[in-house]
Amino acid sequence: MVRSNPHTHSDLVDGKSTAREQVIKALELGFVSLGFSEHAHQAEIDVRYGLKSKLRPVYLDQIRSLQSEFSDRLKIWLGFELDRVSDEDCKGADYSIGASHYFTDPNGEFAGVDGDDQNLSAFVASHFSGSWDKAVECYYNQYAQYICRRPPTIIAHFDLICKSNRRLHWFDEDGMNLKAGMVAMEQMVKYCDLMEVNTGGMARSNQPFPYPAPKLLAYWKKLGGRVIPSSDCHRYWQLGAGFDMVEDYMREAGFTEYFTLGTGKQLFEAQRL
Repeated sequence: MVRSNPHTHSDLVDGKSTAREQVIKALELGFVSLGFSEHAHQAEIDVRYGLKSKLRPVYLDQIRSLQSEFSDRLKIWLGFELDRVSDEDCKGADYSIGASHYFTDPNGEFAGVDGDDQNLSAFVASHFSGSWDKAVECYYNQYAQYICRRPPTIIAHFDLICKSNRRLHWFDEDGMNLKAGMVAMEQMVKYCDLMEVNTGGMARSNQPFPYPAPKLLAYWKKLGGRVIPSSDCHRYWQLGAGFDMVEDYMREAGFTEYFTLGTGKQLFEAQRL
């Protein structure tokens, strides 16, 4: 498989490695390109997981400097991971990754779907009368509305809501999760047809397979969607985590090609499976 990663974080927000450490690791692994996608600024919700305003120019300068320094060895792209609750405009970036990490309500209350399990469970109890089916349906509906309203370049970890569920068994992933996920995909693909196959959960939380899950990935293929492998890397030593099985995973879902970040002027390049 051609090695490239569009979803890479640094220590400016919640990453554990510097941008330079990520670049050095990419070279060691034989990557042809690397994309940085720092968490964009979040003004009101969970501000610690968004790039602080004063650090925005630092991030841009760091990546642009690395682009210049390593131009003869590695193509480096600059992006943002733009959450549904972010107020970032992505000005100056090469691309964006659209994500949804939260449930939100009109009163400003929120809960992270990949954060504290007790907070999430309490939010579902208070806002959905304890019905996880209703919660799951709401999650995908909010996510789809966001992608349709502010189309990103790439759709992030689509079924992130399943992260803790695979340990705590709150809901049936082949029930409402599958149905609501498919409905969301049907809406999203009209506005953004490129979805990452994200191995980050495998590296950091022992997920059994990438996001999205096999049935959802196969449905994305049926809808005509495209895919791009991603390790959602926060620690440089996990930059290529899960890539040894992603090729077969995509092929089993019916894909005959995937995309990587480009090595020249084009943002993406198609690769055969």
